Amino acid sequence: MKFIFLFLAILLAMGPVVSGRRHVLRCMGDLGICRPACRQSEEPYLYCRNYQPCCLPSYVRIDISGKEGKNDWSRENRWPKVS
Repeated sequence: MKFIFLFLAILLAMGPVVSGRRHVLRCMGDLGICRPACRQSEEPYLYCRNYQPCCLPSYVRIDISGKEGKNDWSRENRWPKVS
């Protein structure tokens, strides 16, 4: 009987295991995925903590100048105008 309680305690203390799925490391505010090699539809941008490239979808644009231009998507420049 003690063996059954011990077995149940160990079973409940273990975390759930999902076979065949690895943890995906996200980057750039959850816009990209850290991979050893980017897919054809992705562009590498900087590097992740595990020294793999941060692969961003090709439609994501990163502005490194820090200035907001007239084509930004701020509240004032949004179309249609929201009041």
